[in-house]
Amino acid sequence: MGDVGLSARYLDLELKNPVVLAPGQLSFNIPQIERACKAGYGAVVLKSVVGEDAKGNASMKKLRRTSLGKWVFDEEGDPVFHWKGGLDTRNFTEYLEFAKKAYETGKNHDVPIIASFLCHLPSGVEEEWNVEEWSYTARKLYEAGYIHMEIDFCPFLKEEETAKKKESVLRWYREAPKLVKEASPEIRVISKILNLDLGKSREAKMKFQEEMVRAAVDGEADAVTIANRFFIKGYVNRETGEVYDTTHGGKRLREMNQELIRRVRASGVKKPISATGGTYTGQHVFEYLSLGAQNVQVFTYVFYNGLEKAIKNLLWNPQKGLAAILRSKGIYSLKNLE
Repeated sequence: MGDVGLSARYLDLELKNPVVLAPGQLSFNIPQIERACKAGYGAVVLKSVVGEDAKGNASMKKLRRTSLGKWVFDEEGDPVFHWKGGLDTRNFTEYLEFAKKAYETGKNHDVPIIASFLCHLPSGVEEEWNVEEWSYTARKLYEAGYIHMEIDFCPFLKEEETAKKKESVLRWYREAPKLVKEASPEIRVISKILNLDLGKSREAKMKFQEEMVRAAVDGEADAVTIANRFFIKGYVNRETGEVYDTTHGGKRLREMNQELIRRVRASGVKKPISATGGTYTGQHVFEYLSLGAQNVQVFTYVFYNGLEKAIKNLLWNPQKGLAAILRSKGIYSLKNLE
């Protein structure tokens, strides 16, 4: 198995392999971070936190809510977690103590740990930013050792009124990275792209996402993550007949996100991409990498199978693991895909 080189990158960080543990319920305490590092993930993105100003004020406090969800299966039989959740439930002071220990844990195992957070977002183009929330949060994370920080717009989906205003959303991408970087010129910002259809056609949705990416580039983001789950209104559970609104992933998400990556690269955007969505095999990892992604963030497959089993299968499964896929194509280093 060692004949295939799996080293990859997250921006300027060297990774042992391209599989990154995405932010969520598996990256919010130290035992989980320790397990992920020992299991062999290339990097870990921490459960996203709601930022605060120096006085403890948090305008996005409502997003501190417990994640709720249920399991369904996509058309290929792979598990999909129907998620209605939020960001970390702890206040920023409590979270920061965890983040400091997480950073040290990753450092001890030579596994990069990535920060992820969200602060005040203006609800309209006329509303002023709460700059102090962004600068204070970023500064404290930077002081804890973090250079690479993801802005997680993920809680905002079709059901969120704030995210229904196109110009406001594009403004977030243009302006938020600069607010984070005010804490230090060393900080590298990764903006997570939203899947917002807003009742539009698929083509209109894709064009809007392309606009988000361009806005992030204009806003001096150093990279983008493509992209979070999409929203389904009136989803019908094939097994139970239950009808409900939910966020969805699986095959459809993978296909949409891969299409967006193709479009972004074809348009000339050269910023690094961290891919995510609907990843269940090494073949899926390979597909994302071959389209131009630096790495692939995985959550659902790991949540369903466990930290150790998931990474082992994604990388080393004799038939479906990334190493086997690369070997079958005569590729013996991921550097050949760059």
